[in-house]
Amino acid sequence: MKPERVAIIGVGLMGGALGLALLRKKRRWHVAGVGRNAQRLRLARRHGAVQEHTTDLAAGVRDADIVVLAVPVDEIAPLARRIRPHLKTGALVMDVGSVKAPIVRSLQKIFSSSGGPHFVGAHPMAGSEKTGVQHARADLYQDAVCVLTPSGNTPRAALERARSFWRGAGARVVRLDAVTHDRWMALVSHLPHLLADCLVLAADRGPSARRTLRLLAAGSFRDMTRVAEADPRQWDAIFRMNDKNLKVAAARFQKILRRLVGARNRRIPLAKAGRLHSLLADH
Repeated sequence: MKPERVAIIGVGLMGGALGLALLRKKRRWHVAGVGRNAQRLRLARRHGAVQEHTTDLAAGVRDADIVVLAVPVDEIAPLARRIRPHLKTGALVMDVGSVKAPIVRSLQKIFSSSGGPHFVGAHPMAGSEKTGVQHARADLYQDAVCVLTPSGNTPRAALERARSFWRGAGARVVRLDAVTHDRWMALVSHLPHLLADCLVLAADRGPSARRTLRLLAAGSFRDMTRVAEADPRQWDAIFRMNDKNLKVAAARFQKILRRLVGARNRRIPLAKAGRLHSLLADH
């Protein structure tokens, strides 16, 4: 059986990890890396994340069976418009963006013609505060949840191809509508990132106090703020694209924080939080 040709546009942490995961099954996939920076693409090839690479966008996607847009969320729609004329009829296009509703709305229009390439929104719930293919691991997606967000016009065959693809990378696939996805991401992903940034900024008392902060910041602080090292350009784009949901989640958090800080007896809400976290941990 001839391997399917996969073009990954943006071979950084996420795209690189995907390439590594797919290439564990070399007979099923042939992976090409596409990007603007030849040096980074060569690094991806040395890292084993791709088998070939090119900076020519049109050439990189022309023969691809599957194209994955592993770029920042605000670059996905413009990139999709650029590659659309160069895709073959049966191509499947997916992204890995952490925000789905605006992307699905935009790409629905780009890939609206019947009989042409199809788009299925995807969000693999995996990653790291580190960036670059040098930090990519073949097991990054292993047992991670990948959310697929098809629209009402997504053909069943395209959805099944997307599901099979992400399972092939090791992920557990679930399906959500894009609007519901974004509401939940505001609570379980985007707000935690924003809070990590806020906590680091709140603890910073200036250069003279940073030595003390490094000395005293123990496990709980470091665990809660690890993601503050994430790429600020990418996360600014995520916050902007999911701004409405993020503000709702932040308002809910602020309400609970004020209530908890002002409570005389905090044992009941603390116990409830512990029980809820235990349920999540068991899952």
